[in-house]
Amino acid sequence: MQEKVSDHCSVAAVMLKQISKHPWGEDIWSLAGVIPGLSPTELSQLEVQGEVYIWPDLSLKLFPLHGDSYYHNLMSEQPKIYIVCNQSDEENIPFKPLLTTVDSDEAASYMETDEQVLSANLSVELCQWLERFVLTHYQPEEPKKRRRKQWHNGEQKK
Repeated sequence: MQEKVSDHCSVAAVMLKQISKHPWGEDIWSLAGVIPGLSPTELSQLEVQGEVYIWPDLSLKLFPLHGDSYYHNLMSEQPKIYIVCNQSDEENIPFKPLLTTVDSDEAASYMETDEQVLSANLSVELCQWLERFVLTHYQPEEPKKRRRKQWHNGEQKK
């Protein structure tokens, strides 16, 4: 009997805030990674580089219809996780998480609408989880040979 593959998991985003070296520049925010994935050693190394903020309990949900995008993300040179953010009223963090995804197409659609989209490398643990989901739910389509349309009724096939 095949074990049921979970379609959701909880992650914590680790944000790194670095002070801009330019006198008029704003602070530089980046997504350093997610937990599970970052080790305590990596977290302590980040604290040397700047201030570390953690967004706990973000939900990462997978959908069978997005299997094609998940597959292409896994097959890329470095799989990514994306966090889509809204502007925040808080003083210490200029944005708050709206969506966590591993679907690069979905992330790109948010980028087109000028939403803040942060990305980081997908951890080995999450790659393995995503791979199990893709192997269970994704079946690539058979390639089809395209045929030329007949524009005239009398056109003969050569």
